[in-house]
Amino acid sequence: MEERHSRRLRVLMSAFACEPYQGSEPEVGWQWAVQMARFHDVTVVTQSKNRRNIEQALVGLRQRQPIPRFVYFDRAKFLQRLRKRRWGLQLYCMLWHRAARTFIGDLHRAEPFDLMHHVTIAGFRYQAAICGHGVPTVWGPVGGIENSPLQLLPWGAPLVLLPELVRNVHNDMQYWPLSNLGSRLKAITSTLASTREMQGLIEAKGHKARVMPTIGLRTNEIAFRPRGVTQGPLKLLYVGNLIPLKGMHLAIEALAASGADATLTLIGKGNFQEAMRKRAERLQLGKRVQFLGRLPLGEVMEAYQKFDVFVFPSFHDTGGYAVIEAMCNGLPVICLDCGGPAIAVRDGSGVRVPIGSRRSVISGICAAIQTYDRNRQLLLEHGRAARQTVLEFYDWDRKGEQLAQVYEDTVVTWDTTAGKTFEAARMQ
Repeated sequence: MEERHSRRLRVLMSAFACEPYQGSEPEVGWQWAVQMARFHDVTVVTQSKNRRNIEQALVGLRQRQPIPRFVYFDRAKFLQRLRKRRWGLQLYCMLWHRAARTFIGDLHRAEPFDLMHHVTIAGFRYQAAICGHGVPTVWGPVGGIENSPLQLLPWGAPLVLLPELVRNVHNDMQYWPLSNLGSRLKAITSTLASTREMQGLIEAKGHKARVMPTIGLRTNEIAFRPRGVTQGPLKLLYVGNLIPLKGMHLAIEALAASGADATLTLIGKGNFQEAMRKRAERLQLGKRVQFLGRLPLGEVMEAYQKFDVFVFPSFHDTGGYAVIEAMCNGLPVICLDCGGPAIAVRDGSGVRVPIGSRRSVISGICAAIQTYDRNRQLLLEHGRAARQTVLEFYDWDRKGEQLAQVYEDTVVTWDTTAGKTFEAARMQ
């Protein structure tokens, strides 16, 4: 792939989560670092707990391309213990970013950078340590503003409802004039949004944002076997945590209502598994709904080849790695029309069910199952389009080229508005 950038910038990347082979946010941090090192001289600030896997991966990478430099920063050891609990990890992340700003400032004074980029954590709730250093900045792709539709949540599970209610309220508060998000955005030169919902909030604050999905795949490393028209019962698949927010209780209801002899297989574990198992039994689905538990990644990738349709009615996934993995393997996707999956599942590559009442969502999923069950040629065509979407928009090499262009545009923007941007960042 042609490297078309003549000037290599000195880039500092802030990546709290950055580690190869771990999936989720660590994989996002690692891939953005690796991709941008193709075009620029990249220094990544991350946690020392990531060091071993990073340095092992760099050995092989060195033979193929320029590599990023990693600098490790941690808070005090007693604070690091917070990472052992979920709420503690979020608190530690906030404390890390707060202190990392000073650390990055010291690095910048010692060896000045041309541009700084906050990569992970990719949620808008976390302060970016890259602001206020007198250079152009990129924030994101950032997300997290997507709300849970309360009408779809299981109201008989108060332990689920409470955190979602709190999250929704905090998200809604970001639209208020007193929210500090607007002042934070003033300190950023270029903002990337993971979802349309996030882009809408940023624009409501009077700033521009380009939609760019956070996640990607090394598509050339995924074995693919071309598909033909299938016969027999339609085989539905879900991969992910078995928790209420993933909406699979609605998919089970839709399967029962569809009248099709389709089967549904769920790979993963979670605190809602037993409730879904009982729901399937109550709906007399019997062995048509199978729970396989967690499987190694290699077995999951093999599983995609054995199914017809991927079902992922998640309420607020910013990304959705399993969605693009399934699409890369030629599976059309049934999802809700929200968050990251709604961007991945384009027209003709699956079905996006509009957010509405509980009944209308179940009806939408049901109709999609019936359509694919009756029209196997359409299923094949949508699967091909799904794979092409991933190859075109979610391949990491292509995404690296897109971000390299964002860097160029950001430097140009900074050159024309440097005084205003830096003053806002300095006062942040």
